[in-house]
Amino acid sequence: MAKVLLFNPPGPEGRSYIREGRCTQEAGAWATCWPPVTLATAAAVLETDGHEVRVIDFPATGRSLADLEKELRLFRPDIAVWSTGTPTLPFDLAVARLVKEASHGTRTAVMGTHVTVRPEEALREAALDAVVRGEPEMVIRNFCRAGKAGMEGVRGISWRANGKGILHNEAEPLLAPEEIPAPAWHHLDLEAYRLPLKGRRFLIVAPIRGCPYSCSFCTAPLYYGKKLRMRPVGSVLAEMEGNIARHGVREFFLWADTFTADRAYVEAFCREILDRRLAVSWTCNSRVDSVDGGLLRLMKKAGLWMISFGLESGNDGILARMGKRITKEQSRRAVAEAHAAGLRTAGHFILGLPGETGQTMAETLAFALDLPLDVGQFYAAAPFPGTALYDEALARGWLAEPDGFSQNRSALRIPGLPPEKVDAFRREAYRRFYRRPSTVLHLLSMVEPGVIGHFGGTLRKFSRWSGLSER
Repeated sequence: MAKVLLFNPPGPEGRSYIREGRCTQEAGAWATCWPPVTLATAAAVLETDGHEVRVIDFPATGRSLADLEKELRLFRPDIAVWSTGTPTLPFDLAVARLVKEASHGTRTAVMGTHVTVRPEEALREAALDAVVRGEPEMVIRNFCRAGKAGMEGVRGISWRANGKGILHNEAEPLLAPEEIPAPAWHHLDLEAYRLPLKGRRFLIVAPIRGCPYSCSFCTAPLYYGKKLRMRPVGSVLAEMEGNIARHGVREFFLWADTFTADRAYVEAFCREILDRRLAVSWTCNSRVDSVDGGLLRLMKKAGLWMISFGLESGNDGILARMGKRITKEQSRRAVAEAHAAGLRTAGHFILGLPGETGQTMAETLAFALDLPLDVGQFYAAAPFPGTALYDEALARGWLAEPDGFSQNRSALRIPGLPPEKVDAFRREAYRRFYRRPSTVLHLLSMVEPGVIGHFGGTLRKFSRWSGLSER
């Protein structure tokens, strides 16, 4: 059996980054680090094979490259696998050199949506041995099982073969819903993961994988496919109960690209929580066209306290062009019904997509200000590789920079809308949304007693990311 180190590396310039599937962004976007659920599920799989596993989330614990080097020299892993993201890719790949220098003989591999789509780019780094493509858990298991026997036939990896260039092995099939493992959270310092305003510890539970939609900007299907794979409700509830018993955590983020895609599943999930009298508090993502007042009230009764909607734009033409398949009025109705059900609401908006103008961005901001939202997120359109947005931008010559795309800095130069204008408008959107007395009062009402100090740190992180203040 092997010694395996799984980790989320430090970020460039000491900043913290979330590198989790389609969500690759600075932690300031939500003013907190997320528990690295994919690393934890991979650890659970490797433990069943008898490997000695160590999992480290360097950004969450404020640790540096020097700390990574120290861990490598102490642990001396046979295998090291780490998360990558588009905004930090050059930095993430360079980590391979540090690993090889600090722990001679360690085999190296990276995972993430970007390297899944562009493994050749990653393998230009000579210190990197392999790329884990797609859903990672079983591919990492395959890589570890191969040991020093070689990488021929290791499903799901791309690798550099002597004299043969880069080879892309056969893909690993996606896991069946009942096969998706529960995360091995005991490897991580769970004190590091706290809700931005409540200050309570929280964990991620992933009840559903896959997204059947084709939004032009989104990388979700690259990792988990387009078919919905819903874990058995009993399995999800057992995982939540286990987290309560073992870790004392009752706050959960139900991480699914669209948790509400299957109404019957959501209803069964909520009723099972109520039948078990399970005292939990949770948040989730949702499309606006998959909920109504009745479902939202049931979800609230079962412990939902905040729901996040991908609203994207306040202009129907822009919504149609991005392939979102919703309308502005559907968004208005869903947010209003969630608010009426007593839920906190978060709205996500994207600025600078193809077809955008100064006028359509103004419509989006006016729409956001008119909705009963507690939280507003305004992202710059990021042309992540593997998306239709990237393909169109590349074909039309719209890329303002070649790589390093991030949702807090515009990288598109679409006709009539330079990236500088998008960035300036994004900062203005945050200022106008969060400097309203009503919004300030909503946020303060969410801060629980005893966490005012934590709230100050939350505010500083979010302000830097959003542009409300300078870095």
